Amino acid sequence: MKIKDLVKEYEKISVFLNSKWPLKNSDHKVFARTMKIMEELGELSDEILTSMNLQRNTKISKFSRENVEDEFADVLGSLILLGIELNINVEKVMKKKIKFTRARFEMDE
Repeated sequence: MKIKDLVKEYEKISVFLNSKWPLKNSDHKVFARTMKIMEELGELSDEILTSMNLQRNTKISKFSRENVEDEFADVLGSLILLGIELNINVEKVMKKKIKFTRARFEMDE
């Protein structure tokens, strides 16, 4: 799936979320999306620590690669939702950042 396709899908999700849990204004939506990123990033971090056997045994015994992947997807989805709230052209800014990174590290395209 391409970035633009992900964004299109998350635009639909954003409309649904904003209708199901309406917030006062754009600032509140941005704040909520930012906090959701933090929540999801914490859950991804927890899964990564578990994968490294750096959690309690009860968590380690329940570890699965699928959980890491699900949490990774939640973080990425939450970032896209924030981008939508901030009116960021996700595909454009990612292409710009990739170009910058390649130039910075003198990488071939």
